[in-house]
Amino acid sequence: MKIIDRVKSTIVDNKLIEKGDTVVVGASGGPDSEFLITALNSIKEELDFDIVLAHLNHLHRKEAIVDQKIVEERAKALNLKVEIRARSMDDYARENKLSPEDAGRRLRYDFFEEILAKYPKGKIAVAHTFDDQAETVFMRIIRGTGIKGLTAMSYKNGHIIRPILDIKKSDLLTYLDQEQIPYAIDQTNLMDDYTRNKLRLDIIPAIEKINPNFKRALVNLSAIARDEHEISKAYVGKIYDDLLISSDETSLKFDKEGLEGCDKAIRSAILRIGIENLKGDLKDISKDNIDSFDKLLGLDPGKSIIKDDITFYKSYNYYELLIGKRGQDYIEDELELKLDGEVSFGPYTIKASKVSSYEPTSNRCVGFFDYDKLNFPLKVRYRRNGDRFKPFGMKNTKKVKDFLIDAKIDRKDRDKLPIITSASDIIWIVPLRISEDYKVSSKSKNIVRIEVGYVKKL
Repeated sequence: MKIIDRVKSTIVDNKLIEKGDTVVVGASGGPDSEFLITALNSIKEELDFDIVLAHLNHLHRKEAIVDQKIVEERAKALNLKVEIRARSMDDYARENKLSPEDAGRRLRYDFFEEILAKYPKGKIAVAHTFDDQAETVFMRIIRGTGIKGLTAMSYKNGHIIRPILDIKKSDLLTYLDQEQIPYAIDQTNLMDDYTRNKLRLDIIPAIEKINPNFKRALVNLSAIARDEHEISKAYVGKIYDDLLISSDETSLKFDKEGLEGCDKAIRSAILRIGIENLKGDLKDISKDNIDSFDKLLGLDPGKSIIKDDITFYKSYNYYELLIGKRGQDYIEDELELKLDGEVSFGPYTIKASKVSSYEPTSNRCVGFFDYDKLNFPLKVRYRRNGDRFKPFGMKNTKKVKDFLIDAKIDRKDRDKLPIITSASDIIWIVPLRISEDYKVSSKSKNIVRIEVGYVKKL
């Protein structure tokens, strides 16, 4: 099969381009992108799509202007739209504390996205080849990776497509030379300063002396890993969904008994999915990090394990994966609560009123108290070190801390419960227990009803 037909088959088989698409091609002026431009231009009428070339001059080398001119001349020769920008990747790297390679990659994709925004039905085509795929797999093996990492690059990732991922570099160079299509040689690719170039120029050629099909073996490994990953993803995904209690942008809660009952490998996979769902990727998350999180299962409720901005927390009833700063800080001062008055206290509204009779209720956010034992105004606050009170039904006082532990209130929630006091006595820890000393009895002649709104169910 001719090389252009092979590119077409890749596009059709993987549904990379649809009728009416605008394909923004990352055009560097190098051989890979020049071949990609040529191949796409050869089949654009048959598949009915448009092409826009996008070239970013990184201002990294003196020869960069030569690359730019090659792209401009190629666009003119093929009558294609072209957009050119110039941005120093070295300056960007210094400003953002990145490697030059990473800085250049970010600038390129930002530029491509900027152009793509002009076209409602668009794709970004990048010129990654068979050789790039093999090198990527090998780099990830060296750095340490799991099954997902071995899958390396895919033909399609969102609106980014890789139409020449099946084409060997040697084959496209032969084609360009035969067709006398000019291209630039990036001299940095001939240096071993960067890890990838070291692999490309030294290590892989040395291994190919032992196994001439080493690159093919790496790409095959990637394909096998992709199949295995899809199988395990579907299996673990079902378990993940079954164990997930609730989720939002910053938090995921999992069923405690269910997660503890999973095999460690399954738990590790669930943690990876959770972290990726919260962060968007698994960058900087290693196997050691996941193993560290898993050790939380052996700790007491209320404990947590933290990695950068990720926290894995153990509750009495669930496990919670958090990212970033959670919620609000409860630091309100003590507030006065007057009879027939209402106060707003953090996320709560609290009001007190005198009533003629006691009305039993199952609503834990409503409390009744003996009016004649109270000193007004009452006070509303959060707990403090050394707090004690006499819980309803008990003869002796108890440390509030111990009471909350016995009630299995998570450590992170203990400082978020409103405490209502009369003089220096705690009369109610909302919504858990009122004080024995201030309860309504048959001798109570006057009764106060206190109602608290928006109390999180515990």
